[in-house]
Amino acid sequence: MGRGGLEMVQIPLVGRDSALAELTGAARAVLGGTGGCYVVEGQAGTGKSRLVGCVADAAAGRLSTAFGRAAHLDRAAPLRTLRTLLRANGMPVLEEADTDDPLANPARLVDKLGERITRCAHARPLLVVLDDAHWADEVTAHILRALVPALADAPVLWVLARRPSPSRGRTQDTIDRLIDDGARRVRLGPLDHDAVAGLCAHVLGGTPDRRVLAMVERTGGNPFLLRELLSTLHQTGAARVADGVATVESDEVPAGFLSAVERRLGGLSERTRWLLDAGAVFGRAFTVHEVAGLLGQAAVDIMPLISELVDDGVLVTDGTGLAFRQDLVREALYTALPGPVRLALHREAAKVVHGEGRSSVEVAEHLVRSGRCGDAQALGVLGNAVRQLSPTAPHTAADLILRMLDLMGEHDEPRPRLVANAVRLLASAGRFEHARELGEKSLHAGLGVDDEATLLLGLAEAMYVAGHTAPVVDYTARALARTELAGPVRAQLMAIRAYALLDAPDVAEAERTGRDAAALAETIGVNAAWVCGNAARGVATRIQGRLSEAVAHGERAVALADSIGGVVRHQHPQLWLGRTLTAVDRFADADAAFTMGQREADQLGTAWSQPLWHLHQAELMLAWGRLTEALTHAEAGLAQTERLSTPARGVPLRALLARIALLRDDLDAARAHVDRAEALVADGIGTAVEEVVWTGALVRDAAGNPTEAVAGLTGVLATVPDRLHLFTHDTGVGAQLVHIARRAGAQDLAEVAVAATRLLAERNSDVPSLVAAALHAEGVLHNDIGLLRSAVRTYRSSPRPLARAAAMADTALAEDAAGRAGDAVDLMEEALGTWLDCGATRDAAKAKKALRRMGVRRKFRRETPAGRAGGWASLTQSELRVVRLVAEGLTNREVASRLFLSPHTVDSHLRHSFSKLGVNSRVELTRKVVVRDREPDEVAT
Repeated sequence: MGRGGLEMVQIPLVGRDSALAELTGAARAVLGGTGGCYVVEGQAGTGKSRLVGCVADAAAGRLSTAFGRAAHLDRAAPLRTLRTLLRANGMPVLEEADTDDPLANPARLVDKLGERITRCAHARPLLVVLDDAHWADEVTAHILRALVPALADAPVLWVLARRPSPSRGRTQDTIDRLIDDGARRVRLGPLDHDAVAGLCAHVLGGTPDRRVLAMVERTGGNPFLLRELLSTLHQTGAARVADGVATVESDEVPAGFLSAVERRLGGLSERTRWLLDAGAVFGRAFTVHEVAGLLGQAAVDIMPLISELVDDGVLVTDGTGLAFRQDLVREALYTALPGPVRLALHREAAKVVHGEGRSSVEVAEHLVRSGRCGDAQALGVLGNAVRQLSPTAPHTAADLILRMLDLMGEHDEPRPRLVANAVRLLASAGRFEHARELGEKSLHAGLGVDDEATLLLGLAEAMYVAGHTAPVVDYTARALARTELAGPVRAQLMAIRAYALLDAPDVAEAERTGRDAAALAETIGVNAAWVCGNAARGVATRIQGRLSEAVAHGERAVALADSIGGVVRHQHPQLWLGRTLTAVDRFADADAAFTMGQREADQLGTAWSQPLWHLHQAELMLAWGRLTEALTHAEAGLAQTERLSTPARGVPLRALLARIALLRDDLDAARAHVDRAEALVADGIGTAVEEVVWTGALVRDAAGNPTEAVAGLTGVLATVPDRLHLFTHDTGVGAQLVHIARRAGAQDLAEVAVAATRLLAERNSDVPSLVAAALHAEGVLHNDIGLLRSAVRTYRSSPRPLARAAAMADTALAEDAAGRAGDAVDLMEEALGTWLDCGATRDAAKAKKALRRMGVRRKFRRETPAGRAGGWASLTQSELRVVRLVAEGLTNREVASRLFLSPHTVDSHLRHSFSKLGVNSRVELTRKVVVRDREPDEVAT
């Protein structure tokens, strides 16, 4: 027995046989190349730590093992959990420079770690165990969310132990998402009757009788409480054993057990107990110097106290620091501190951790817990902490500000600026309703002009990021109505307003506002608004059909962002320029802009932009006739909107997925996507209304309801010629619209469509696709075979195979009607070949029917039905290139670098390839490649 302590009773792991067998079985499977992820969860004291420790012990010697435990205050220190997990185990996958920078980019770390862990795991399979994962910091959680699925095909087993909690947070949400994605959940509940009886027999030395069982049942089967009770019964002699049966004289729980912690610590001196109280305030492992500083004593003076606590098993050494052996003990001590004492300790702890060089985030945590937020020094520290957290952990940064606000008065001078910052951060974290509620509540009378405008700007930016443009127009109008408003805030308000006005029927106002914002921002040096204003002008002029101007404005915005650098790069003007480059047939330039821009977004951590990169890349791939790649990007973008909780950003992606589904002859999928997009728009969520209306018309026409399709288009076409977005977005719209209008007997709408395509062609006579689109639409309207032939000739110099095939098919029908069967068959067969090459099975089926009507009886090349593709022949060229490089042993990051793709795109190609080839890991994929290369004349499936 240690001095003043209790004898430590050795208690085995009981009642967890199935869980232990499942986890050790998974560890054995890693040796065969099969990895995975397990989440062990249970309330405090259910034995999670014991279980995962046993798994790690069982794997020792056979697997490389990384074992770490998160601490309570890890949540306020970006990357602390990751450092603890990997550095402490000597894993050669993390360099000092990777995590020393508090602004380290999570996306970049995911790529680096994924590459290094893959290499380590292929050399020797790896077990990664993180205990108390619910305390992990937000950045570590973000990295785990991406890293675990990214390494799903590597021989890596992840075991995360957590305590479930009704209160949500980014880390708990991350673990839930991993479970949704396939991680196995191992729940540890109360011990059952047999386990409890067995444990009683082991500790007490005899079979428990009814009275003992009745007593221990009052622990609810919690292993920690059960251990405390049994230890007390054993050590105090309250339990007696006679004839192999353990019994107690009284049904009363021993008094010492009523406060397990007090009993455990009852023999400690007052000074030693005070040291524990101080240590509990840190919420993590602490150093001797830190706790000495908090006590106001020299480190040498408290060394005997620490030795006492280590000897008694209350504290354990943790690297260079000290930690509570049972965090429940720390929690109990902390909770028992009187309120004033707790506040005072946190205030002193803020000074101590600052003096020890800890992060401003941890200093801020103590300041908030001390109730001290109002003075200038505290605000400075808290501001630094928020700036440190914001780029990589907006969720945590927003919560820190919210706690600061709770401690402030309603009329404190810094409050409006803090609220505006919180609103932006909440939006970045996907908490849009909270952002709007907080901002609206704070817009009360008495705010100064600049404070009110700053708050309105925060609300406007939050709503725009969420994809809600109508509120942005209202907020900016309200702020800009104040003529005395300062120039910097005015310029920013005008710039964000220009973007919101892009959805208005008269887009000219958006162009003027963007122009004025850029001019003002350039004059007074507000760089972000300068870039934003020019980019908005580029989008506005594209919607108006003035594409050469749109390119010029977009290129100017990109050049400004590149030259200015810093946070201005977060504007990502390449997004909007790339879409314009697609409209003017500069597909290679657009592809380069999107690929490089998305890489930059990964480096900067601007998560809000990820769905848009995928959307615009998918649009480009669709125009290029690369349907599989378009589908890959669109699905990836939609998944990003779900992770970010930004349903508005998913509206155009769903419209695009519906169009792809139609081309692939899957009307049910198309209808489902359209229904969801239309429901969101009806609820006032999202932009891209024109695209949703147009896609809905296509689906209704495909279902045999052209009149219903035309009815929905009337409002959209009423904005022509002020808005030409649909016709620049997809050159095939004009001719398709004419066909639908003619089937519905709506000649006036057909003429509007032709007029729109003609206007676009006149304004952009150097863009072959737009010229061809005008010829095609007018040729269909007037049954003019000459115009149709010209359309086909002009489309041959454009990069749009689907639009070219549609013009060929219409020309073939006209040639056949004119009695030129040979020309008709040649054109229709060429259109059929193009559609088959692109995977547009619906149009291909129509072409086959037309050829049969023309008397062609030979067999046509067969297409694979949508959703049933498989085998090597089903891989696209992009997928095949990725597969080849992965089989050579390259990581996703190395493949991305070699092929000039983003890692997200490589991952999407790889997942599609796994599905088509029927494999589940890189090992299986490599074997497939080897077999195929050995037998080149056979088709491997």
